Amino acid sequence: MSNKISEKYFEYGVSINDARNLIKQIIARTNFQIEKEIFCGKIYNQNKIGSLIYKGTWQSKPAVLKIQILQPDIDEIDIINKFNHQNKSTRIRLPKLYRGSKWNRNDNYGYLILEYINAAPIYQSPFANPKQIQDFSDFYQEYKTKCLNQPLFKKELNEESSLVFTAQRISHWIKIAQDKNYLSKTKIKNTEKFLSLAGQYLPLIKMEFMHGHLTNKDIFKISDDEYVLMSNLFWSYRPEFYDTTFHLWNGINDLRDLKTTSNQVIKYIQNWLRAYKKLPIIKQDSDFERKFNLMMAERCLGSLLIDIQNIHYDSHRDKFVIHLTNLFRELFDYYLDRL
Repeated sequence: MSNKISEKYFEYGVSINDARNLIKQIIARTNFQIEKEIFCGKIYNQNKIGSLIYKGTWQSKPAVLKIQILQPDIDEIDIINKFNHQNKSTRIRLPKLYRGSKWNRNDNYGYLILEYINAAPIYQSPFANPKQIQDFSDFYQEYKTKCLNQPLFKKELNEESSLVFTAQRISHWIKIAQDKNYLSKTKIKNTEKFLSLAGQYLPLIKMEFMHGHLTNKDIFKISDDEYVLMSNLFWSYRPEFYDTTFHLWNGINDLRDLKTTSNQVIKYIQNWLRAYKKLPIIKQDSDFERKFNLMMAERCLGSLLIDIQNIHYDSHRDKFVIHLTNLFRELFDYYLDRL
């Protein structure tokens, strides 16, 4: 079983005002001192707030308060404890948990007070430099070999097959796109094209337990010998090597230079491929590049269906939507053509 967030789009709704009102109750219980809100987790809608995160102090220590409003399938407190129990890495850890309360029906929320990590992400979006690519690659080798000694929970039936898992996710994205009037004939055509090829290759790709949201923003580098992993509600089962592509997709979403071309992005991603192929964990898989290309195509399809329309743009929204749509279409075709 893995936590589902976007899958609860149709069955969940809490407004931002209702979500923020909970903070008064938690302050009274914990004496957490708020400085500022640093994250608001929306499920593709302003009235579907799943979580809020605040920076502040607790017992005179810099800390972060995370309010979990959407009921998780597996509580983050349990995930943190299970991860710490099986983690064999001396270089990668999670933030320290100071205090917390699991989601419960009496409160209709859960909360965690966590160590505040005063460090920069492992690289800055949208593009990592060569040194940062090497840093991430070193991190990835350690994470795959030392942090994933045993799954934190069992698979569900739909997590046994990469094809079933991916097809169900895409079906859900289509429903959200229809609900939000994002769906078009081109998007339907791209979906059909992907599923046709995925039906040939996904059955050959196993499902693995991993961090399902491994972006640069979720990895903080304290030093060359210490990394801290965030977003720990997202440990889950995904198709093999999905976690090599998720942060790249996330970086492309952050592009705000309208002059950036698909050829430039592809050249950048090729630098990552070369670095990945040097890693012992990847060298042993002769079919890595095909799996990587398929996972990149899946990420591009997700952006085309729903993500581009839900990214926050400070200004010139229409221009960025058009630019990213064209960019992801070209990337989608590029990676599908290489299967």
